[in-house]
This record gives sequence, structure tokens and C-alpha cells, in this order.
Amino acid sequence: MSYHCSGVLAMLISTAGMLWSCSDNSSSNTDILSPDIVADSLESGVSSNGDIHDSPSNGQNGLSDSSKDNGGGVSVETDGSDTASAQSGANGTSSPSDNNENSSGSSTTDKVPQSSSGTSFEYIAPSAFADTVNGAIFNMAYVPGGSYTRGCDNCEEQDKIYESPSHKVTVSDYHIATTEVTNAQWNAIMGGTKNMWESDKAPKIGVSWFDANDFACKLGKLTGHNYRLLTDAEWEFAARGGKDGIADNFKFSGSNTLDDVGWYSENSSAKSHDVATKNPNKLGLYDMSGNAWEWVYDWLVAYTDGEKANPVQLTGSGNKTRRGGSYDEPAAFARVSRRAIRSRDGAAGMGFRIGASTELPPGMLSACEAANPSDAACSGDKNQDCRLITADNEAWVSDDYTVVIGASGTAAVSGYPNVSGQWYTLNNRSFNVVTKTGTKTYAYYIFSQDEMTMISDDGIPYRLYRRSASEAKNKVSLPTVSNPKTLAELIAAVEPERLVTDEQLAHPDTSVRDPRIIAADGYTWFFDGRCCGGNHKYRFHLDKSGDAEFVVMDYDDSHKENILAKGRWFTVGNIGLHIVFNGKYFNYLYTSGERTMSYSEYMPAGPIFCHISFQSYERGDFRIFNQTPFDDNIKRPRGFNGENPVYEAGDYQWGS
Repeated sequence: MSYHCSGVLAMLISTAGMLWSCSDNSSSNTDILSPDIVADSLESGVSSNGDIHDSPSNGQNGLSDSSKDNGGGVSVETDGSDTASAQSGANGTSSPSDNNENSSGSSTTDKVPQSSSGTSFEYIAPSAFADTVNGAIFNMAYVPGGSYTRGCDNCEEQDKIYESPSHKVTVSDYHIATTEVTNAQWNAIMGGTKNMWESDKAPKIGVSWFDANDFACKLGKLTGHNYRLLTDAEWEFAARGGKDGIADNFKFSGSNTLDDVGWYSENSSAKSHDVATKNPNKLGLYDMSGNAWEWVYDWLVAYTDGEKANPVQLTGSGNKTRRGGSYDEPAAFARVSRRAIRSRDGAAGMGFRIGASTELPPGMLSACEAANPSDAACSGDKNQDCRLITADNEAWVSDDYTVVIGASGTAAVSGYPNVSGQWYTLNNRSFNVVTKTGTKTYAYYIFSQDEMTMISDDGIPYRLYRRSASEAKNKVSLPTVSNPKTLAELIAAVEPERLVTDEQLAHPDTSVRDPRIIAADGYTWFFDGRCCGGNHKYRFHLDKSGDAEFVVMDYDDSHKENILAKGRWFTVGNIGLHIVFNGKYFNYLYTSGERTMSYSEYMPAGPIFCHISFQSYERGDFRIFNQTPFDDNIKRPRGFNGENPVYEAGDYQWGS
């Protein structure tokens, strides 16, 4: 091939598999390249013969330090068997390895960094493409942007909380995988082998939201494409068939008859099936109804009125959104507008499909950033957790609450009434505000510098984000405290049962049990998820004998009951709840108190027990349990899992 641009730059572009405005004597084609990967390549160093050495984008994920051009394709070598190359797309376009001119017929453009000579290049998106990595092919369909009505106003009453009001949404062009990520595709990128009972072509299930982003991140580094999760709006637009499918107004993706297009509880024989074995929709997409639940990027928050362009729900109160239903769920869950809750760490039954675009939707983090949120880091006293402190123009903000925490030692929390006073923490788990009438205690879990979960001793949950103070709906300010106590004086006044010492953490006394959370005779702790748009009921039984059982129950007639945790329980400092099972631990942060008035049938007045999950299953998520009679209404027959917990316990731990 004859190139008409500088040899060094051409070689770099060739290796990355990207097509620039350089001409050759081949036919036309284009590709998508992440700007981050362009920057990585430019910084890695290019030798005079065009070879790339010590590329940051290829020096991760177990790959070797060097990647050499082999005629224009992307080749990443380890032991000679680990290669990645872009292949022809479903529309018959040629491979990016041909290094063709940009197609003049494409619809979107994106400026990329200038070369050292000052020449600018224009990148144009293709209509469809496919990548092959370690033998696994990723077919990506092109979705021309358009407008549609998202949501459902005439769905079942329990579904309206997250599906209505319906509203007009416009999305830009993007790409979407024609199938859910399969076991073979997962193993090709993440390593490992399938279990003997899995099919290579069946969807990969058991993936957390972080796992899905990690996969997209690594696939992007191997191929040069800007892979990511789809937004909620993009997912539904594609499920409806894009521009050509909207007018059909199908209940499911591609049909009004689910058996034609999807695997669900009535036709699946209780197992997932190979992808693309049912009919596709008008975009050529398979299994968007049924087979496996699919992660999308957005937090699950109720819709609002008004037209929206490329919407992304960037904040929420604990749960991301899952779409499409699955092989073990009823048909109602497979509707194109149906949305369901799932904590980011919840992996049971969860699969996903990937998307790609030239630019990220507004506010969305890249897949690599989303997969690995950085923990807040600072040096400070364990009794005054500096990660909580807000700057003068900052606040921790949620839809309903605002928290400001000053370096001077005072804090304020909005509520009914507001809470303010001096503050301290106990081993970075218990946030305490000393008021004129007593101490208000909150359990908290920090995800990153900008996000945390907090729950009060009267059961008020907070999912908080570090924001400009001007964004807070409920304004609070730091108080002025007359005759303030020193931090040492505050800690000296803490009740002995609330103290958390280094010795307790190193050698916990497993006989200590907070009497406030022991189930009263004839009662248990119970949470009905319908209060918050959920699909499960939960029972957390803490017996005075020391036995514990945490159970999730379905609403449907299957009477399935999954044991999330069981074993012997103990508490540390009236804030850490730990359940031991065969030498392993289930860990929770908790508070206990009294609800003084009923807010609904799901939140009656009386004793409450609240927890934040502190383990690999739904880490950082919270639930609020009411004291409830332990009767047949909440006792369900044992399900398919018998006496064993579904989720493996973790090691005893005490740190974000």
C-alpha cells in the first residue's frame, strides 16, 4: 500500500487499527477509536521504523510490552496465541487492516488530536463493524439516532414507578452488539474457561455492573474501539427496533409474542440458551427480550416529564438499572419498557451487551473509570474521617438530603428536623453528630471520593454525592458551637458498647450480640421491597441463641426462597454485624432505632433494624427492616438452594 502521510504517524495509525484521512489504493472503510487510546499510543513512544514500544494500552491485562504492526491489523502478542484483529462488519465492509480512506457517506464526525506536523485528521464512523479477539467475534450493529417515546403509562401499577411518565427521548447514533456477551467472548477477554455445564454460545451470567464495565474497558484496549455499556435510553430505543421498529410498537423486542423472540420462564426449561436462537428485531438484535438480564449504565430513578436528548441518569439511591428479563423470569419482565432494580455488585442472573460510540453520552464515565472507582484517600484521624469533609463550596447531596461536614469539627444534616453539632467517627464506620439533646448516629460506606451511602439510626437512607453546595435542594450550614469539646473529649464520652477499638477489630469477641437487634419472641425483621419498586421480600432473623438467617423471597407463585447469609452472628461496637458460616464471614454495617410514625403499609411505626451490605454481594446497598410477626405470611417453603447460601461469604473485614 502507498500512504500519503508521514511514515511514523501512518505506522502508529496502522497499528491501532484506525483510519485517518490518508489515502491508499484500496476500497473505502472506517473504524471507531477511543480518544484515550489515541493519547496512550502517542505517549508510548514510536521508533524510527514505526514499531510501538512499551505501549500503556497494551502493557496491561497480562499482555506483553510490545505490539508490532503486521500489515495494518492490530496484533497484541504474549505467548504467540494472544492476538486481536479487527474483522469485516456485518454489512460487508472490508477489514480496518486494509487501511482504507474514510468513507464519505458516513453520518457522524469527530476531530482527533493533531499530528506533530500540525495536520488535523477527521474521523468518520462506520455503518457497522466487527472485532475478533482470541477467536471470539464481536458483531456491532449501527443504530442511526432518532426519537421515540420511552416508558409506559398503561403498564401494571407496580411497574409505573419506574416506567412512567412516558416521554419523548432523542438519542444520537451509536453501535450495539447484536447479542449478549457470551461465555466464549467473556473468556476470550477476561481469561478462564467455561464450566462443563455452560455453553460457549450462551450468555455470560453472574456479572456485576463493575465486571461489565471492566470487560468493556479491556475489550476497548485490545481493539481500539470505545466500548461501553449502553444508556437506558439507548437500550430501549434499540429494543424497539430503532427508527424502523418504533411504528410496530411491539410489546417485546421484535414481536408481540415472546415465544418468537425470547427465552423466559415458560419456555426455557429453567436454563439460559445459546444466543441468537430466537428471531431478531428489525435492527438484527437478538435476545433483547429474555435469556439474560442486561446491565445498562444508568442509576434506577423514576422518569420525569419533558423531552430529553441523550439522557443518562448519573445519580441514584442505591441501584443501577437492568433490562430485558431473563430465562427464569415471567414474560412481563421481558417487555421493551420494563426496568428493574439491581445493586451494582449484585451479579446473580445478570448478563450484559456492549455498545460503542465516538463520544461518551453527557456525564458518562469511560468504561475503565466506571469499572474501578478510586477510593477517597487522605491522611487523618480514624476518629475524624477526613474523607467525609466537604470544602466551603461543597456538600454531600441526594434528591432529598444534604450533609455538610467541616474540617473545624462541626457538621449539619438536613432532615425532619435538621441535625447539627460537633462530629466524630468511630473507625471510619460510624459517623456521629453530638447535638444539644444527644448523639445522632449514622452508619456510612464510602465508595469513592464523590459517592457514599449513609443510613441513620431512625432508618433514613442516603445515597450521597459530593457536589457543589448550590445543587442542594435542602440547604444547611455549619453551626456555631459554644464551648466546643475537643475531639479527645468527644471520644472519651462515647458509651463503652459503642466503642470500636483496634483490639476488637484484630480479635473480635464473637459472643457479643447487640440486644437491640435480637428478634423479640414471635417476631423477626422483615422488609417488603414493594415499597421501593423492588421485586423481593427480605427476612433477616437474628435469634437470641446466636443463629442468623438472611433470606430473599420472590413475589411470584414459585415460592422461591434464597438464603443470602446464614450462620452464627455477633456484633462489634453496635455498628458492625458479622455472620460466621464455615469459617467465612457475611458482613454488614447496621443501625437500630424506633420509627415514631407510619409512612405507609411498608414502613409502619415501631422498632426498625437497618443495614448496609459490607460484602461482595451488593456492597454499599441498604435495607430497612420492620419488626414483624414471624408467621406464615413471611415464612416461605425452602427453594431450590436448600440450606446453602447462594452467595459465598467473605473474609472478616473492616475497611472501605
